[in-house]
Amino acid sequence: MPARLWGLDLAEWQRRAWSKAGAGQIDQAAGRLLVGIEWVLSPSLQRNLLAQPGAALLGPADDGEQLIAIHVPDNADPAPYLVLFEQNNVDRSSLKAAGLAPGDMYAFADTYNKSLRKRETPYALSMRTENTVDIERVLFAGSYKGITDLVTKYAWPIPAFYVTRLCAFLRISPNTVTTASLLFVILAFWLFWQGHWAAGIAAAWVMTFLDTVDGKLARTTMTYSNWGNIYDHGIDLIHPPFWYWAIFTGLQSAPAGPSQALLFGSLAVILAGYVLNRLEEGEFIRRFGFHIHVWQPIDGFAREITARRNPNMLIFMVAVMLGQPGWGFVAIAVWTIIFLVFHGVRLIQAILQRSAPVSWLEA
Repeated sequence: MPARLWGLDLAEWQRRAWSKAGAGQIDQAAGRLLVGIEWVLSPSLQRNLLAQPGAALLGPADDGEQLIAIHVPDNADPAPYLVLFEQNNVDRSSLKAAGLAPGDMYAFADTYNKSLRKRETPYALSMRTENTVDIERVLFAGSYKGITDLVTKYAWPIPAFYVTRLCAFLRISPNTVTTASLLFVILAFWLFWQGHWAAGIAAAWVMTFLDTVDGKLARTTMTYSNWGNIYDHGIDLIHPPFWYWAIFTGLQSAPAGPSQALLFGSLAVILAGYVLNRLEEGEFIRRFGFHIHVWQPIDGFAREITARRNPNMLIFMVAVMLGQPGWGFVAIAVWTIIFLVFHGVRLIQAILQRSAPVSWLEA
């Protein structure tokens, strides 16, 4: 059986995974959770097993079902349950007689992951029978947000998987990757300020790529933390207005393009729109407890192209390729207005709706 997963000793990876799932909260008595080290379970499956004393997780076997994990009932001796793992096939009625509640993955897992804004299929994968790289692909896909911008969703997954694996193998921490992304934030700012559009866009894309890698590295190596989340998302939240300001400054020396008044107006619209869009999203969360982008399918589609950093960089890149960076900047302003109005309308619709909005992913 392979001994490593995401660059970590398998026992250490499992320790981290179960600790993040909350195993420490039930480990008051040794052996309270019985599960083979070779089994890699989806996070929601882990959490629900830990929340249900007496749960017995079953998986398919060649001619029946096999036992994967048991959360030993409260005040019960774990020892007698170990014998059940020696059976090639288990009978549900015998498990019930032993005081257990048997079920498959779908009985114990939530299909909706609120933090990652997606429905996900639960999994229980054996390191003895599955290829390690295939398991890592499943874990990587599980760490990806379901609703995000089109660049992150469609362009970055394949290269990000290999870079994340390399970082894990080299023991590079997620915060180190985040720091590298911050350096590219600064580099892109300086290049935009100087009007070096191609180089600035290249630096900006490297930053957005690293912004994808750091989160996936944290989740796959089980090293995510509150500080890492603040560090990463703080950079994401703060830097875009500085890039727009730098682009505006770089455009001052452009030989042709929109008037200075139009450029200045565009900057004002982009900066104000950036803040107001965030306020609209925050107000939706405050009122209804979930993100506006997961309300209905149209909102999920809007998130792919909404006037945020990556879609805006796409607009600007196309304009630079056409030799019209100034008009690209104006286009970003127009795009910002469109989605400021769109999200405002959606917020009003949600407020006026008779029943409280519910995410279509939870329905």
